[in-house]
Order: sequence, then C-alpha cells, then structure tokens
Amino acid sequence: MPHLASRLVGDAIALPIVLKEADLRLNRAVTFEWLSTNGLGGYASSTIVGLNTRGYHGLLVCALNPPVDRWLTLSRLDEVVVTSEGEYNLSTEQTEAGVTHRGYRLLTGFALSPLPTMTYCTGTVTMKKTVFMPYRRNITVVNYEISTDEEIVFTVTPLHTARDFHARPPRLDFTPEYKVIDDHSYYAFDERLNSPWVFCYTPDAEFSPSEIRITEPQVYRRDKAMGLPHTEELWIPGVFHTVLPAGEHFLSFLFAAGPSRKDLEKDLGQLTRAKRKDFARLRFDELRRRKVLNDRAYALSTKEREEDIEWLVFNADSFIVDRVSTRARSVIAGYHNLADIGLDAMISLPGLTVAIGRFNDAREILRTYARHSRYGLVPNDFPDRGIQPEYDSVDASLWYILAVHHYVKATTDTEFLHGIIWDTLESIISAYRMGTKYNIHEDHDGLIFSGIEGVEVSWMNERIGNWVATPRIGKCVEVNALWFNSLMAMGDLAEMRGRDPYEYRAVASWVREAFVQTFWDDELGYLYDVVTDEHKDAAIRPNQIFALSLPYRLLDQKKAEAVLKVVTDELLTPYGLRTLSPRDSRFVRAVTGGPRARAGAVHQGTVHPWLIGPYISAFLRVKGATEANKRYADEHFFRPVLNTIRTGCLGTISDMFDGSKPHRDRGCVSRARSVAELLRVYFEEL
Repeated sequence: MPHLASRLVGDAIALPIVLKEADLRLNRAVTFEWLSTNGLGGYASSTIVGLNTRGYHGLLVCALNPPVDRWLTLSRLDEVVVTSEGEYNLSTEQTEAGVTHRGYRLLTGFALSPLPTMTYCTGTVTMKKTVFMPYRRNITVVNYEISTDEEIVFTVTPLHTARDFHARPPRLDFTPEYKVIDDHSYYAFDERLNSPWVFCYTPDAEFSPSEIRITEPQVYRRDKAMGLPHTEELWIPGVFHTVLPAGEHFLSFLFAAGPSRKDLEKDLGQLTRAKRKDFARLRFDELRRRKVLNDRAYALSTKEREEDIEWLVFNADSFIVDRVSTRARSVIAGYHNLADIGLDAMISLPGLTVAIGRFNDAREILRTYARHSRYGLVPNDFPDRGIQPEYDSVDASLWYILAVHHYVKATTDTEFLHGIIWDTLESIISAYRMGTKYNIHEDHDGLIFSGIEGVEVSWMNERIGNWVATPRIGKCVEVNALWFNSLMAMGDLAEMRGRDPYEYRAVASWVREAFVQTFWDDELGYLYDVVTDEHKDAAIRPNQIFALSLPYRLLDQKKAEAVLKVVTDELLTPYGLRTLSPRDSRFVRAVTGGPRARAGAVHQGTVHPWLIGPYISAFLRVKGATEANKRYADEHFFRPVLNTIRTGCLGTISDMFDGSKPHRDRGCVSRARSVAELLRVYFEEL
C-alpha cells in the first residue's frame, strides 16, 4: 500500500481503518466509536451506527471558553430515504421501549478513511455519510454522497439539545426556540443567558419548519450500565428535505455554534452561504493539515511510514488545543470528559510534541505552565469555568523539569532556559526542599514526602469528595524516582547554561543512596510502593518501573533486573501494565458498578496503556537497547497496545482496560498520555 505522502489526491487521503461485516451487528457495532475534534476542546463523536450510547456523544460539542465551558448542542441527525420500495430510516435510536429506529440494519460499512464514513444501502440507493470538524472552528460538517438508480426523497432531521456536556437532565430544562433565516437555514437557541446559539445550513435541501417537537427520552446504554443518569429529551424544529433524480449526488450540511448570533455570523462569514466549493475547501484543508502533521513527524525519523502510527500522529493533534484564558496552547488530557490537566500534559508532552517535531507547541506549553506556576508547583487543573488553576499534584512539577530537559536535549535550544523557564525550574527544586502545599517537602533523608488527608496528590489520584480511592500519603516510589531524575536533569541543564551543577548532583547522590535504602527490600526482591515512618507498603504496583525507565539510573543491574521481572510477571498484559498485582487481595477485576465502585477500581488492578511506554524504556535500559531487544519489545509489548486502535474508539488509544480478561476498554475513549507514550517510544526508542 502506498505511503500517505503519495496518497493525497485532490481532497482525499485513503488511510482506512475498515470494519468487518460481523462488526456491524448492533451489539458489536455499539462498542466501536469515532471521534473528530477541532483544536478548541470541541468534538463530534458517536458509535459507528449513530446510536449515542453516552451522554457525551453528539455531533456538535462546542467550547465557548476554549478548551472548556463545553456545550452539547446537536445530538444527532435522523436521515430517511423514500424510494419506490418504501421508506428507509437510516438512524438508530434507543428509548425506554428499546431500539426503535433500526438503521443499523442498512449499514453495510464503516471506515476511517481518514474521516468517519458510514455506508448505507437500501437496494436502489447507496449513501456514504462523512463527518468532520474544521480546525479551530466550532463547526461540524456532514457530507452525503448518494448514488441512486431512481428518483428519491431524502430528508434530514436535526435533533437538538443545549446543555453543559457533563449534565444529564432527563427532561428539557429550558424552552427551545428557533428562527428560520430562509429556505436553507435556521438558528436554534433558547432563553438562557449563557447558552449557545446554533446555526444550521445546507445549500442542497430546503428546510420545512414545524412546531417544536420533543422526543421520547433517549436512553444512553453505556451510561446506564455505569449507574449514571442515562435518559435525555431532544427537540426538533423541522426537517430538511430534497428530491434527488437518479444519478450521483453530493450534499453538505453545516452546523455551527457560538455564544450569540452576532458571534456566529462574525465567525462564519461567507460560510453562512457556503457553496459546494466552500465545503470542498473545508474538507481539503482538514486533510491537507493532517498530511502536514505526519510529514513533520516522519521528517525527523529514518523509520518507514506506518498507517497505524500515522493514526497516532493524527490523534496526538486532537489533544493540543487553544486555551483562551492563557492565550496559549494547552493539552487536553482525554476525550470526551477531561479538560487540560498539568500532570497529563507534562507526561504527554515528549510524545505529543517533541517526538513528532512539534517543537513550537512544546515551547509554548512549557512557557504557559511556567507563567502560571505558584508555590513552586505547576498548575494541575484549569477548571471548566474560571481561570484560577489548582496545584494538587506532587508529580506534575517534577515531570515538568523532565519535559524541559527532554525538549532542550532534543533541540539543543539552550536559549529556552533563560528567564521564566529557569526561574520556574529553580523554584520547583527550592519549594520541594523547603516545603510547599499538600505537605510536599524534603524529609531528613533527602526524599520527598507528600500528601494530606482527603486529597491524593500522586498520579493515583481517583477520589469522590473527600474519599480517596487509593491513599498514598508518604514517600511514593515514583515521586522519589522523579525527584532524583529532576535533580540530575537540573545539573545537566545548569551545565548547558554555563553554571556549576555541583549542588544538584550532590543532592542527587544523597537522594540515590537514601532511595535504595528506603525502598529496596532484599527479601521481596522489589521496591516498596509507599514508605512512612510507621509502614512500608509492599503492594506490587507499576510505580517502581520509573526507577528503571527514567533517564538517570537509580538501581544497580541486579536490582533493576529483579524489579523488571516482578513487574513483568505480575503486571504486564497485552494492553499495558496493571496498577496492582492480581495476587493482592485488593485487586479489582473490572471497572464496573456505580461511581464509587468504579473510582475504587481505577488504580486497584485496572490496566493503564500509557504505562507500556515506561515499561519499554525500562526493558531496553535493563536488557540493553540492541536491535534484537528493540524488535522483541516492538513485537511483544508495543504492537499489542497499538492494535487497540481498532477497538473501542477507532484510531486512538483508550484511557484504561479492565485488569482481567477480556480487558474491556474503560474511562476516556481517547487519552493523551496513552497516545503520547506510544509515540515517544516508537520514534525515540524502538
């Protein structure tokens, strides 16, 4: 198959993930999802049959204060084809009465090629439906390619809502309104002050308004299975319809959202009267942009292009977003529901940016976090509303130091270290030594102690209210591996600036000795997970892998081999590393049940695919980065996780998987650190 660079023909890139016929059966089909994003935090997403199974699913989720304050405005479209043989409803709908519309029976194919494309056949009619969001626009474009042997009537019915995308009101809690502009367009809105306006338009069909109709409550089966609110009413203002003679037809629909009609009209400009060429340009620009991203990623590599890796590069872009409050780039931690999280941004930055040549984005993101650092900590959370961040992470600031070090080593851009960046790096080291928020401080032995009751500041931070699912107050093994590596990195960076590295390296030497004395247990043959004066937690968790995977060595060869063996034997799966050994009495086989049960499972055995990155790094450091070992790691560790781009949300990597077989995907359908770590090890280590 030819490479992507040679497959750009006109406005099409053929880079398909194609499903089998068996995958199109309803109960199987609803496990496959697709996602299109816009670089603002907005997205369009559903299952391949168009049945929304989550309250987060919808065709137009807009960010009014990018990348947050997200509203779901257009849930789905119902399409009907009327032929001489009868009426065919192409949509699939589930209410309390069950699955009513059964368009999935007419679905004959789904592919990411590279845009989400559904193919329907009715006998005399074949239709391809494609959905995408133009970059940096709160717009969703839906295209229909229709081939018909006879004259048909084609109708499209928009089903609207207007809610915060986290909310799940079972009944409409507002009065919907709409205003017809002409035969081809209308505005949907409501009386609430801060809710968005939605513009709906097509040059290819006429709009027939009607009295507003409220649907039966829709049932979101995935939410229902998780014990979440799972019903919602939608509203319908009318129907787009057209008569198509026998032949080939191309129809385009545009849906856009904004804070007000004035804002929408300003943003859309001529698109309020878009013609065929305008829709073609939107599509072409998106496909060309994607090609440029992959060209840049491979420009720095000697590797031959691989389609699965190109998908990761595409999806890496979905996490790099504009943040209005900082007027700079940021990193969305995951779709659908997460905002930008500092810890995830710093873990992900090497893979999402440096490894694939996005150096400008790396610089901008690192500067943004430096500008908003406080108390010697980089922000961990920018809330959905408001601009005051939270600083509740002990790891994020240490990952920040390593991210700066990673960027400077890759680019030799030592000028970047001047000014606010160096000040931030020094403030982090000083704060950790002197003490800062959340009881983060250097203990008498040089190791970092962290944590307070009711808050978990390590990466295993799942909680509900003041209930912490996996409390880890004390000296965490991965935090202190990061601490040692941060000190060593600071020594290197100081040298690059022409400064004396002695102080950093001297403290690092002290920390290394204390680390081994504190965490290593000869009898167990591995590292403790958390240590306090009163207790040493011997739980086998993946956190000890960071003592092997990070750039600077903490353990001698014998100890390193022992740790790698324990992690391999107890935690390694084809989907990543478990967060707890299955032999531990606290191990949870699957992320099921209500919110508290699910939160309690996230770090108690659940598999996290992002951890395969540190595992591969550790494997190559311990076993040696020979070509044979690289091939082995690629085949046995990397490829099984990469292959999950063909399950769950297609083309990307999920947040986590159940700890036991069949390892169902859980959490975010697309997680930044999962994608990032695969890209990092692929381009930089394998």
